[in-house]
Amino acid sequence: MGVADDYVGRLVVTELVTNSYKHVGLGHIVVRVVCEERGGVVRIEVWDEGGGLPVVRPADDQAVSGRGLPLVIALVQEWGVRPLLEEGKVVWVRYAP
Repeated sequence: MGVADDYVGRLVVTELVTNSYKHVGLGHIVVRVVCEERGGVVRIEVWDEGGGLPVVRPADDQAVSGRGLPLVIALVQEWGVRPLLEEGKVVWVRYAP
Protein backbone atom coordinates (compact mmCIF):
# COMPACT_ATOMS: atom_id res chain seq x y z
CA MET A 1 0.00 0.00 0.00
CA GLY A 2 1.36 3.40 -0.97
CA VAL A 3 0.95 6.67 0.87
CA ALA A 4 -1.70 7.72 -1.69
CA ASP A 5 -3.84 4.70 -0.71
CA ASP A 6 -3.45 5.27 3.01
CA TYR A 7 -6.79 5.89 4.76
CA VAL A 8 -5.16 6.75 8.10
CA GLY A 9 -2.93 9.34 6.45
CA ARG A 10 -5.85 11.02 4.70
CA LEU A 11 -7.88 11.08 7.90
CA VAL A 12 -4.96 12.51 9.93
CA VAL A 13 -4.31 15.27 7.39
CA THR A 14 -8.01 16.13 7.23
CA GLU A 15 -8.38 16.36 11.01
CA LEU A 16 -5.20 18.32 11.64
CA VAL A 17 -5.82 20.80 8.83
CA THR A 18 -9.43 21.24 9.96
CA ASN A 19 -8.24 21.96 13.50
CA SER A 20 -5.70 24.49 12.21
CA TYR A 21 -8.31 26.26 10.12
CA LYS A 22 -10.93 26.17 12.86
CA HIS A 23 -8.65 27.58 15.57
CA VAL A 24 -6.40 29.85 13.53
CA GLY A 25 -8.68 30.91 10.68
CA LEU A 26 -7.17 32.59 7.69
CA GLY A 27 -3.43 32.25 7.48
CA HIS A 28 -0.87 29.82 6.22
CA ILE A 29 -1.28 26.10 6.84
CA VAL A 30 1.49 23.87 5.55
CA VAL A 31 1.24 20.06 5.31
CA ARG A 32 4.31 17.88 4.99
CA VAL A 33 4.19 14.10 4.50
CA VAL A 34 7.40 12.10 4.68
CA CYS A 35 7.80 8.36 4.25
CA GLU A 36 10.81 7.46 6.37
CA GLU A 37 13.02 4.86 4.77
CA ARG A 38 13.60 2.93 7.97
CA GLY A 39 10.58 0.74 8.71
CA GLY A 40 8.24 2.42 6.24
CA VAL A 41 7.02 4.84 8.91
CA VAL A 42 5.01 7.82 7.71
CA ARG A 43 5.43 11.21 9.37
CA ILE A 44 2.81 13.90 8.85
CA GLU A 45 3.39 17.46 9.99
CA VAL A 46 0.87 20.31 9.91
CA TRP A 47 2.24 23.80 10.54
CA ASP A 48 0.06 26.81 11.27
CA GLU A 49 0.56 30.35 12.53
CA GLY A 50 -1.55 29.94 15.67
CA GLY A 51 -0.04 30.20 19.09
CA GLY A 52 -2.52 27.94 20.87
CA LEU A 53 -1.64 24.30 21.44
CA PRO A 54 -4.04 21.40 20.79
CA VAL A 55 -6.01 20.23 23.80
CA VAL A 56 -7.38 16.70 24.15
CA ARG A 57 -10.68 17.17 25.92
CA PRO A 58 -12.43 14.49 27.99
CA ALA A 59 -15.00 12.46 26.09
CA ASP A 60 -18.44 14.08 26.06
CA ASP A 61 -21.23 12.21 24.31
CA GLN A 62 -23.30 15.40 24.12
CA ALA A 63 -20.60 17.49 22.40
CA VAL A 64 -20.93 18.23 18.69
CA SER A 65 -17.16 18.51 18.20
CA GLY A 66 -13.91 17.53 19.89
CA ARG A 67 -13.57 13.95 18.67
CA GLY A 68 -11.00 14.48 15.92
CA LEU A 69 -7.80 14.67 17.94
CA PRO A 70 -8.64 11.63 20.12
CA LEU A 71 -9.40 9.70 16.91
CA VAL A 72 -6.06 10.71 15.40
CA ILE A 73 -4.22 9.72 18.60
CA ALA A 74 -5.91 6.31 18.57
CA LEU A 75 -4.75 5.64 14.99
CA VAL A 76 -1.07 6.62 15.24
CA GLN A 77 1.89 5.38 17.24
CA GLU A 78 3.27 8.81 18.20
CA TRP A 79 2.13 12.41 18.08
CA GLY A 80 3.23 15.71 19.46
CA VAL A 81 3.38 19.47 19.11
CA ARG A 82 6.46 21.56 18.46
CA PRO A 83 6.04 25.29 19.14
CA LEU A 84 8.04 27.43 16.72
CA LEU A 85 10.23 30.35 17.78
CA GLU A 86 9.11 32.62 14.96
CA GLU A 87 5.36 32.03 15.23
CA GLY A 88 2.99 29.10 15.29
CA LYS A 89 3.45 25.42 15.84
CA VAL A 90 3.85 22.06 14.12
CA VAL A 91 1.54 19.20 15.06
CA TRP A 92 3.09 15.91 13.98
CA VAL A 93 2.24 12.23 13.93
CA ARG A 94 4.19 9.06 13.10
CA TYR A 95 2.64 5.70 12.19
CA ALA A 96 3.25 2.59 10.13
CA PRO A 97 0.58 2.04 7.47
